[in-house]
Amino acid sequence: MLTILLAFVPAALSLAKLEPADGRLVFGAWLDTSSDAVSGNDSFAAFNRRIGFNAGAFQVWQDLPPTPIVNATNLANHNADGTLRMDVFSEGTDAAVFLTVYPLDMDIVTDDHITALGKQCQEIISTTGRNMFVRLGPEMNGNWFSYGEQPEKFISLWKRAFTIINSIAPTVAMVWSPNYNGPDNKLPYDAYWPGEEYVDWIGISMYWKGSVTDYPWIHNTIAPENFAAQIIDGQPGGEAYSESMYQEYAVKYNKPFMISESAAAFHLGILSSDGTSTPLPVGVGRTQTQMVTPKTFESKQTDTFVLEFLEYFLV
Repeated sequence: MLTILLAFVPAALSLAKLEPADGRLVFGAWLDTSSDAVSGNDSFAAFNRRIGFNAGAFQVWQDLPPTPIVNATNLANHNADGTLRMDVFSEGTDAAVFLTVYPLDMDIVTDDHITALGKQCQEIISTTGRNMFVRLGPEMNGNWFSYGEQPEKFISLWKRAFTIINSIAPTVAMVWSPNYNGPDNKLPYDAYWPGEEYVDWIGISMYWKGSVTDYPWIHNTIAPENFAAQIIDGQPGGEAYSESMYQEYAVKYNKPFMISESAAAFHLGILSSDGTSTPLPVGVGRTQTQMVTPKTFESKQTDTFVLEFLEYFLV
């Protein structure tokens, strides 16, 4: 699944860590570089060829602590012990490494585990010359990860990680990145905020799966024209909570801002003329539709998000 990393920077007296020049964006992607026969086998070099220029960052993942890989498809981008394989980055560019780190259990992550991560980051920087971002415990305000909805434990882990990693790999930029808060305000941000001195960048996950009024989602719909503005800046529209994450965190604390994850879902349903949805029949045809058609659908939706983001914040 294609996702987009975007960065927008508020006006600042001095540049923050890894902050691009004023008015510039960093464009990147999270690709499936696994050996999965249907969705995998992508590469950073192939992505650059498809878009016609070199992306500025590529996102990869790793558990904390790293766990041995049991799914053979993930051995294409991870070592057997669960650490990241560096030959994944053999695309011939100097794109930044954007490492998303998933804590398996916040109660078992020790300072030694974090120290090993810091040393790994510094080795990547030293051997490749690349910039590096670390997004620790993303979407911590949701309940879909084992570390989710535990604000006190998250803040404690975050502060430890920020301190230790910066002491070992001082050029790493730490990205604090919750999931976007819906209109019901069930995913608030503030309880997970570790403090401005412990954050380098602000990030957010924002996906279009369908309008909140259409849940459960079966068929595909186009995102509202101001969807990104609703999610990021609390603009009217009903798809997100009215709070402006951008103003409350990026502007207030003078931090660079990014869309850490973004894509559009593809649903296996057909919208009938009477407004009802009929699921596609199960079988090979359904699989083909799910795995092939999204490449076009997601691309169109991603273009919408990118253009809207640029128009809203840069014009």
